[in-house]
Amino acid sequence: MPERTESMPDEVDSDAARKFAAVFEGANDAIFIVDVENDSIVDCNPAAEDLVEYSHEELMEMPASDLHPHNLPQFMDFADTVFEAGAGMTDEVSCYCKSGDIIPAEMSASVVELDGRPHLVNHIREATEPGERDWFEGLIEQGKDVITVVKPDGTIRYQSSSIDHELGYEPGEVRNESFLEFVHPDDEDEIQSALQAMIDRSSGFTSYVQFRFRRADGSWAWLEGSVSYRPDTPITGYVINAHDITARVESYQQAAVLNRILRHNLRNDLTVILGHAEMLTDAESTDVTRSAEKIVGKAEDLRDTSAYTKDLMDILETSHIPQQRHDLSTLLNTTVSRLSTRYPDATIQVDAPSELYVRAAPKLDVAIDHVAENALEHNDGESPRLDISVEATTADEDYVEVSIADNGPGIPDQERAVLVEGTETPLKHGSGLGLWIVNWILTRSGGHVRFDENEPAGSIVTLAVAPSE
Repeated sequence: MPERTESMPDEVDSDAARKFAAVFEGANDAIFIVDVENDSIVDCNPAAEDLVEYSHEELMEMPASDLHPHNLPQFMDFADTVFEAGAGMTDEVSCYCKSGDIIPAEMSASVVELDGRPHLVNHIREATEPGERDWFEGLIEQGKDVITVVKPDGTIRYQSSSIDHELGYEPGEVRNESFLEFVHPDDEDEIQSALQAMIDRSSGFTSYVQFRFRRADGSWAWLEGSVSYRPDTPITGYVINAHDITARVESYQQAAVLNRILRHNLRNDLTVILGHAEMLTDAESTDVTRSAEKIVGKAEDLRDTSAYTKDLMDILETSHIPQQRHDLSTLLNTTVSRLSTRYPDATIQVDAPSELYVRAAPKLDVAIDHVAENALEHNDGESPRLDISVEATTADEDYVEVSIADNGPGIPDQERAVLVEGTETPLKHGSGLGLWIVNWILTRSGGHVRFDENEPAGSIVTLAVAPSE
């Protein structure tokens, strides 16, 4: 495409020129570069030739005004507006085709300087369907990035089709909805701040954000990208360009936990085991028995950690399996039956429908099992008790909540804080894998975990997941 690359400014490097040429040639919209002063077409792309049915050579030789003979005054008024404002959009023009057909069209345009003079870059699309259309839509539909254009009030006015593959929505499902309706409540402030920064500036501006976005199946995806405003382009709105980094975020969390388990818990426990084992070589009293009991206790702890690691590996292996339909009543009955056998002195009560289905990630049974067993295992009271109840709620969104209440010592504040903050540090970490596993299963289910105090003692752990027909 020598004509186009030669007309570009010298400072544009060859790589940028190649990218420009690829976008120009592959665009779905008809693109005309017009010298309005000389009434000529400087260049056009293949889509432009298809739209008006003229060859490239014919278009290069004909006056630009021949494309709009039926509403030339409207086109010239539009051109004047674009030259003054730098960009514009109109649906009040039509294109005259070689066959004689007149095509109603939408046109967006911007200004580019070539050979020291301003030219129009016109993006034209046949207006055969109602509704807004953005000139750049054809350029970005094949990309993986999720590109959204929102109005100042946060309403989605354009959504790229990549949202179907990446997040499970058809573009039409989210158009005209509030963008914040899909953002995790904990991340709304950051998005609102980014949009407000756009509104407060009259010049171009870009900010970078990370946030959680609700997938069509109810689970949360971590997205990373930019929020930008470019008043010198025909894009009338704020552009959010994001890509999915869920795997990266979860991998970071999992790596941090595994690193802590291997370097802290196992190392410290093995140190205790070795210390007491050395005592066995010299002791000739009941201290030997006590030391042996400590060794057995720590060995059991290591065995439990190994069991949690197996659950974690199962979760990692099923991370890309879609959410499934679970019979919650059956899961609860299985858990209660097993725990009643293992903890015969415990009182376990269940208040739940005889049949109830929910939608969740694989291994939902592991999450329920862990919370219930953890409550009994750490309950050193004379009469351990477990009350499991199920309730549907519609406060913010439809959920089925499974509440598991115990009368034990409760869950330490630090354990809860680590999960709420979502990170571990050398000075602040949980003591085991169990609650992390529960958290990951519920997060992948589009649900959440909540901790409350029980009265007069103990904890209430609530697992919230979506109902299923």
